[in-house]
Amino acid sequence: MNLFAIRAAGIAGILGAICWAIGDVLLVGGTASPDQFPLLLRDYADRIPFKALAWMLPFDEPRLAAGAMIADLSIPLYLAGSWHLYQGVKPAGGILPFAAFLLLFCANAWSPLGHASFYYPAMVYKTIPTLPAAAHPALLTLGAQFSWMQSTAWFLAVIPLGLGMALLCATILARRTRYPRWSAVILNPVAPLLLAAIGAALPPPVGPWVFAAVLNVGFFIVYALSTVLLWNGGRTVAR
Repeated sequence: MNLFAIRAAGIAGILGAICWAIGDVLLVGGTASPDQFPLLLRDYADRIPFKALAWMLPFDEPRLAAGAMIADLSIPLYLAGSWHLYQGVKPAGGILPFAAFLLLFCANAWSPLGHASFYYPAMVYKTIPTLPAAAHPALLTLGAQFSWMQSTAWFLAVIPLGLGMALLCATILARRTRYPRWSAVILNPVAPLLLAAIGAALPPPVGPWVFAAVLNVGFFIVYALSTVLLWNGGRTVAR
């Protein structure tokens, strides 16, 4: 077992979670009311399926682009983090550890599209108020098409991510791994999100920021705990 590689991959996962959380805050960490943007959030509300629009309208294009790109460029950190988690459960043997790794690795590999694609419908809708009314129907149609693509790409990443964490948790509970069994309380798809959601109740601007980044704040908790537990090799595994 290469402890240096496991430690480095765990730290990579922590840094990846930080970068993705920053990307979330830059991209969808705002708030807007119908009174501020009546055309989009009131007049055209029933024609806009993109539910994240109100969180993005206050931001200019450079900020939205930065939020999309910082996450995309840092995805190798999360891919390394997936390998780190796999090393924690690998001694269990059988299909479960590799299945968990495969789901986590693929989900992270697919996630840049799901994240960056928030940018495109937002920019389409933000353009509508600047153009004559005759151009609005075409842009509303284009925005809806981009929104469908965004939601599809996002769920294609998030669903296997949740399944991968569920398998990781099941492996820790069912087999002997390098993790103590109590760690399954945190290394699962639910508990880290619940802990992160507590921060979302804080007053603005911190609350909206944590809400925007709740998934990656959850993974920060996962990778931080896992890195600590595996720093010296984790629990001794019987041979």
